Amino acid sequence: MTGLDNYPLSSIRVSKSISDAFWQLEASMPDVAIPVNYTDVPVQLEDNSGVERIIFYGITAPDEAYTLKNVESMVRIFAYDYGWFLSRQFVPEKLLVLPAAESVNWYIEELLGGVNWQIVSGIEPYMVNTPPPAIPKKEFVFKPDKTKMDAISDIAEYYNCVFEVKWHNAGTSQSPVWVSRAYFVRSNQIDNATDGLDLPEPVVLERADDDTIDITVVNSSEDKYNRIYAIGCNPEGQWFKGIEESPNVTNGTAKAREYMEYPSPYVSSQQSADERAQELYSLFNFPIKRITANLTQRHDLQLYQLVKFDGWDEYEHALYTVGMTGINWVRIVEITHIRNEHGSSVNIVCVPDRDLSQSRLRSYSVAPNVVDDTEAVVFDVLTSMPSSEIGVAATPIVGSSTTTVELNRGGTVTARILGQGESIVLPVDNDRVIVSGGGGAFSPAPSDLDMQNYKIKSTTGALRFEVYGNNKIIFSRGAPPE
Repeated sequence: MTGLDNYPLSSIRVSKSISDAFWQLEASMPDVAIPVNYTDVPVQLEDNSGVERIIFYGITAPDEAYTLKNVESMVRIFAYDYGWFLSRQFVPEKLLVLPAAESVNWYIEELLGGVNWQIVSGIEPYMVNTPPPAIPKKEFVFKPDKTKMDAISDIAEYYNCVFEVKWHNAGTSQSPVWVSRAYFVRSNQIDNATDGLDLPEPVVLERADDDTIDITVVNSSEDKYNRIYAIGCNPEGQWFKGIEESPNVTNGTAKAREYMEYPSPYVSSQQSADERAQELYSLFNFPIKRITANLTQRHDLQLYQLVKFDGWDEYEHALYTVGMTGINWVRIVEITHIRNEHGSSVNIVCVPDRDLSQSRLRSYSVAPNVVDDTEAVVFDVLTSMPSSEIGVAATPIVGSSTTTVELNRGGTVTARILGQGESIVLPVDNDRVIVSGGGGAFSPAPSDLDMQNYKIKSTTGALRFEVYGNNKIIFSRGAPPE
């Protein structure tokens, strides 16, 4: 382990927002013998009370940039926290399927390496909690090229949880031993003393403290969408639609600007459809307030911590907000520690404290355009839903509408059995589709497998593909129509 404090640093910048996968460090120094790649590096900076704070612990990256000048040569080095390894490791084959009945916290711990976390990821499964019981458990099926970080993010997004990697001194102040710890906690419990992110107490930033350089407040109450649809289905194929709209759309005094989440992975009942529509409506219609503050040496502050600005009476209206914890409390969603020849400072970005899911918080922290950012988050969720798989189905239990399928690529998933008279609509964008009709040497017949005209039929009459129009294939179980 090599502390960067021992190097003649010209500047250092450590930053993370709650939308970032891991902490990033960039440092500039004269061209000296720099730490080799993947060296453990802690960074300490003194806060405004004279206390040394560890603002970063991670590994140096294989990225270097040299700037040659007439007088001296400078080198920039980069480092990332241990979460970087999760973005460079794929989900193990035996963990490509997370069954709905399996323990989510056990699964997260296994991705980190389980009892072998030190040699697998270097991240201790420290605070890995059970997701909210009110959210229906679902099965996750990941492709072999899915990284551990993306898999954890997908799970956290669905269950409204937060995944963070933080550092902890497992030694003493004289002989520190820094360890990276994983936190997987419910988004509404991040302040919890027992099950949260181990955050410092909320802090009031007084104007009289003279450690605030400047404050910028950005407000936007533009109503991007005033009618929301959330549409999805349950495992039995029943569809549900939730609609939420503004009063002026309902009474006809405003024209609708509509947004639709379809198919929504969060909808499996009418209640969940209504709740999801209300949730998206609250997001797209909530006035955006982002407070950016530049503070002198406030290296004691942490990401996700609650703060309040006090003493700026002339800006009271601009700073005013009501959060879950009371008036004017805001949450840090982005933080940057800086040290250069002028001294050290901390830049924080805050948003109103509310009981928000990870996707909402991410959309606030990245940019003021909350709708575009949230659409990107929703799209990521939808595109990560399981795609077509090939496997062998087990003999179904009598009376059951589901069975297990052993995938050809490995793993077992739960699949719904198509019932008599039911159909599935498939888009015609496959080059080849082959279905086994069972029985006989040629079933279906070789001529039926000619995809030039999408001719696919089963000679048994039990399975049938038909083309309807130019855009869709209907797959149904039952006797062909007359």
